[in-house]
Amino acid sequence: MRRFLLVNLASLTLCLSAAAQVPDKAYFERMHQATRAALQKEQAARMKKFSATLPNKPSSDPSVDAVYYDLNLTITTAPNNLAGSVTGVFRSKIDGLQQAILHFDAREGLAPWSAFSVSGNAASWTHANWLLTVQLDRAYNAGETFQITVNYSGVPRTGGLKGFGFDTNAYGNLVISTLSEPYLARTWWPCIDDPDDKADSARISITVPQNLIAASNGLLVAETNNGNGTKTFVWKENYPITTYLVSLAISNYATFGDQFEYAPGQFMPITHYVYPAQLAAAQTAFATLPEMLRIYSDLFGMYPFVKEKYGHAVFEWGGAMEHQTLTSIGGVSTSWEYTYAHELAHQWFGNLVTCQNWGDIWLNEGFATYSEALYVEQRYGPKAYRDYQVAGLGSMSSWARDAIYRYSTDEPWYIFRLTVYEKGGWVLHMLRRVLGDSVFMKILHDYPNDPAFKFNTATTEQFRDFCEQASGQDLDWFFQQWIYEPYYPIYNWGYAYQATPAGHELFLQIEQKQASVSAEYDHVYKMPIDLEIVYADLTTEKITIWDSLLVQTYSVPLDTAPLAVRFDPESWVLKEARKVPVTGIEDPGDAVHSFRLAQNYPNPFNPETIIQYELPEAGWVELTIYNTLGERVYAFAPVFQAAGNHNVKWEGRNEAGTMLASGVYVYRLKMAGHAQVRKMILLR
Repeated sequence: MRRFLLVNLASLTLCLSAAAQVPDKAYFERMHQATRAALQKEQAARMKKFSATLPNKPSSDPSVDAVYYDLNLTITTAPNNLAGSVTGVFRSKIDGLQQAILHFDAREGLAPWSAFSVSGNAASWTHANWLLTVQLDRAYNAGETFQITVNYSGVPRTGGLKGFGFDTNAYGNLVISTLSEPYLARTWWPCIDDPDDKADSARISITVPQNLIAASNGLLVAETNNGNGTKTFVWKENYPITTYLVSLAISNYATFGDQFEYAPGQFMPITHYVYPAQLAAAQTAFATLPEMLRIYSDLFGMYPFVKEKYGHAVFEWGGAMEHQTLTSIGGVSTSWEYTYAHELAHQWFGNLVTCQNWGDIWLNEGFATYSEALYVEQRYGPKAYRDYQVAGLGSMSSWARDAIYRYSTDEPWYIFRLTVYEKGGWVLHMLRRVLGDSVFMKILHDYPNDPAFKFNTATTEQFRDFCEQASGQDLDWFFQQWIYEPYYPIYNWGYAYQATPAGHELFLQIEQKQASVSAEYDHVYKMPIDLEIVYADLTTEKITIWDSLLVQTYSVPLDTAPLAVRFDPESWVLKEARKVPVTGIEDPGDAVHSFRLAQNYPNPFNPETIIQYELPEAGWVELTIYNTLGERVYAFAPVFQAAGNHNVKWEGRNEAGTMLASGVYVYRLKMAGHAQVRKMILLR
């Protein structure tokens, strides 16, 4: 708690000095809508970009680790062409490594790359189906390094941006730019195109017509006029970087700068690349960047790339992309302020610590979305934070029903649905309420700076474990219901009160009704719910209850009769809540039970999981587990059980006690006249 108070006290002067200018709720609704409009344009552009998706996405070679990339690129415009010479330095992770597999477009269906060759420590190679398979010149043992150089020339695949694009902006000027997330670096340069494999550093040399400026990651270490109508810009990224964050932004840019004082008398450059006609608007729109950097550095630790730079480069796309040290943006306007905040936050959540796989993309996008609200809170205070956080609830039906975890990454447009942004941000908002401000804010600071994750990658399970260690709490239940389960709770709630010899007693009943929408949404949520009790003299009292059952009743002693009761008044829970009349509180023991097989918890699981079910009456129960071939792998002994709720634990073993392999399994609950089936995922 002390640390959180200190953070707020540090910004108190700012908040007080701007108190008369704190925007109203309608302002935050407009700004939230503008930011989401940019994301929706981004999503639409991704859908266009992936209109001709890759034929497959072969996984990375687990025996090879990228160490360094050297990209030497020559771009011509009459005609359009990219000529590349890319050298990768790689490290063997096993003894006796004899081949390395890189991702690179083999041009099936297109004219092949011209001047194509592979050299370095390569004895031979094959190139097909997006894979460049290189037989090495000898066997390499664990820890040994080797290099591969690939030369090629041609026009990268088109279709939306498709990774690399030659475009014309609204002013009639050429714009050449890249956007490689998630799988498209391989369309324009050979690499290990996987977020989990970060090179330690990279050099990007870009030769372009001399009237153009080429911007990229890291520091500009050389700019050379070649005397033949071309210029070469050499950029060096000295921090670890994953392939989808390597970027080019090339046009007849106007450039201007600012600076971030990250320590007394020490400054980092902020450099922007904009279309000349946008220069004046950009100077106004980007003026808040130094303050954003200060706020986020206070919250999350020092800006991760402080020895290099930060800035924006305008490109022809509907949204924005958090390329390392240089965000690419599709809009220049003060209405994009929170989009700029979102992309800046990605430098910590996405670039410093990157999702290990695309199923966990919420670790990038949900964190950046929530950081928008934190930026608002630091500038304008807690009420503004709440106003911004709830501003998107009017459209929650479009993003809150799906599970956050991306169970399939075969369709890239599905990876980037608004669910991972909006609902992902709400998960962090709710986690803050569960853990308390001081613990939560410390986690946000320490997680990206922990040596296990800093300049590395993370999974949801690793973040969950980090939160458990920091808080001392078991949080499996929280991450299971909010990350892996679909939908959200629907609460029917009501209250009644009566006089007692000691004063009054408040009776509250809460029923979870999400299963009435669909049997798929039958997960019962466990959450703390705040109640605000209003008395006749307009004084208020806040109490917190924990709700975790389908139907739950509470009795609260009060000194005087309540005037009103408000349910979750500060909107800490993502939900629908309907107040219903309550004429009398039933004993929960009198509740009518149904036959219901719940989703196992956790799911996916390793090594064990809990299967819960509800019986409408006493009877013999059979619970059996099958593989996807319909073969029985485990059966619990038939048992006679009473009506009500029950659970069993399965340890992922067959009837012989042998651990089963990863995969999808089916479990079936049966009693007289009833049967239900569900699927679960075992991940070893």
